[in-house]
Amino acid sequence: MARTAHHRGFTLIELMVAVVVAGILAAIAYPVYNGYVQRSRRADAVKLLTAVSQAQERYRSNHGNYADSMDVLGIDASLITPNYDVAIAGVDTPPNLVIGYVLTASTKSGSPQARDTDCAQMVLTMRVAQLTPTALDAQGNPQTQVPCWPR
Repeated sequence: MARTAHHRGFTLIELMVAVVVAGILAAIAYPVYNGYVQRSRRADAVKLLTAVSQAQERYRSNHGNYADSMDVLGIDASLITPNYDVAIAGVDTPPNLVIGYVLTASTKSGSPQARDTDCAQMVLTMRVAQLTPTALDAQGNPQTQVPCWPR
């Protein structure tokens, strides 16, 4: 009686199919993952702008107007997020820091978040006790298609 030899392991075709399937899954998953990471970094910008807004209100309660710089507020933006720079300006023209302010968190060039062209600038405007969040895309146009701010 002859014994049949049983070979164990994968054939080259089976291995190639597994590699192709893994490649397709990676090609789909990587862009989705990058989008998720960008959205999570936007949350860092919201956290930063919220912290600056709260500091502005504390400053105004002591000085009668809003601060014109992060140094005056004593906030180091890089400790909160390394991906955004914050600018403070007064509302209206000429800039008026008595009735309000505009906080702008812009993506830092060279940071991973710089590739976020949908929500390149997160803006928080305080005008006469009304706080309004908006966002601008990389070209400076108001962003209406992508929800940059949490609802």
